[in-house]
Amino acid sequence: MYISYNVSIVADSKFAMNNLPIMNITGKELKKVYNFDEGNLYFYNDLIIGEVHQGVHISFETLKSYYEFVKENYSGPFSYISYRKNSYSIDPRIYAMLPENGSPKGIAFVTNQKFSTLNARVEKALYKGRCELFTTLNAAVNWLDTLVPLDDQKVPFSDKS
Repeated sequence: MYISYNVSIVADSKFAMNNLPIMNITGKELKKVYNFDEGNLYFYNDLIIGEVHQGVHISFETLKSYYEFVKENYSGPFSYISYRKNSYSIDPRIYAMLPENGSPKGIAFVTNQKFSTLNARVEKALYKGRCELFTTLNAAVNWLDTLVPLDDQKVPFSDKS
């Protein structure tokens, strides 16, 4: 069970409320936006983007709670983008807890800030699954799109030429 949060759906695929910026991603349909005290989760067809508010500390318990929230509110395979436009601190132990061969299918860290880049490299070293660091959302989405479709289609590969 996840920690109780002040969660509200602030947008769906048709409109936004509270002047929350909507992240338009080419080829992705925004389904819902959940607003937490610590930040926002943007749910797309096969992608979740997490955006943490400025100055927040995300503890191991908070991240575990978010993971449980996603498991309960999102069905199907997905990838995750940690969109780090704000400065915040995070407990990197969460990445050791996430399953290697489950959901998310891949994690992308998006930042162009030096300190956030260093933190993302530590987190990447702790995560046993697929993850990469990017400076733009588009580059992250392009990489993640290569992961989910292959898993869904179960495309056989052969070493024979």
